Amino acid sequence: MSATTTVASAAIPRRWGRPGLALLLGLLGIPGVTLAWDLPLGGYWIGLPLAVAAIVLGAGARGASPRRAWAAIALGALEILFTVSWLMVALLG
Repeated sequence: MSATTTVASAAIPRRWGRPGLALLLGLLGIPGVTLAWDLPLGGYWIGLPLAVAAIVLGAGARGASPRRAWAAIALGALEILFTVSWLMVALLG
């Protein structure tokens, strides 16, 4: 029975996420939400999509490299919080 299980599990390809790509998108999102505000809607069309992509890819890559995946998720979440805080400052101030 173990041979059948091994063959069956070997036939199904494992699909791991890409934690390096998620972390790269998270790191690229930092200037996207901080330095790009001089552009028209800078943080919204540069930083916010990168942050969301980092969270999505990081969530899918938790099995491959948990540290890089959680770092990407944390960076993406902080970038979204930063963007929301700037939006609140712009609306209230």
